[in-house]
Amino acid sequence: MTDSTSPAFASVVIVAAGRGERFGRPAKVMAEAGGRPLLFWSLSAASNARCVREILIVTGEHTEEAIRHLLATLALPVPVTLVTGGARRQDSVAAGVAAVSPLSDVVLIHDGARPLATTGMFESCAQEARQSRAAIIAIPVSDTLKRVHKFMIDETVSREALWSAQTPQGFRRNVIQDAIERTRIMDNEFTDEASLLEVLGESVQVVPGDRTNIKVTHPEDLELVEALLRYRFVRPQEIRQ
Repeated sequence: MTDSTSPAFASVVIVAAGRGERFGRPAKVMAEAGGRPLLFWSLSAASNARCVREILIVTGEHTEEAIRHLLATLALPVPVTLVTGGARRQDSVAAGVAAVSPLSDVVLIHDGARPLATTGMFESCAQEARQSRAAIIAIPVSDTLKRVHKFMIDETVSREALWSAQTPQGFRRNVIQDAIERTRIMDNEFTDEASLLEVLGESVQVVPGDRTNIKVTHPEDLELVEALLRYRFVRPQEIRQ
């Protein structure tokens, strides 16, 4: 039986295979903010977490070459492996999870386009996942929500008990592997990994996150990331070349 109080052995799967269609150009994770590619900031935060022993980056044909070039300039404290992604996000995640070390007891899955996740988020998510089987970083919804049909408001949706899911999302290795296998035959389009467990009736713990942990989706999001990097009190530790 796993001792949930001891440090986790975590593998981080960074999903960087998206085509960036809403962003307007390919290789979104290589767009720069703070003088570095977005992926750099995720690598910095994840690799400095005490529990992280390896990182797997899931790439697409349009991102692999640029990511290899970036990795060649960095001296990371943990090994990094590139994995070829699939047609959908869930296919890419499945490929990454299949490649994690059999020694890993926790798998943390993270969006490569979410550069402001902190080392502390990786550590707290890993520890909670180890204790609770599954955990995600999330924040309470603060905006007023409207259900809209053809640009007309149908109703206001109560935001009570609504949270916005972020990443990293963490799972015991056997839990996420089992969920991927059991949902493989479903037609569902899963936009995050907690959804796999939800559809199977499994519980997922929430770890409060931070509103600065935004996902870069549109070009203007880079300006916000630039500002947050500039004024963040504790910057991610720079990886020396």
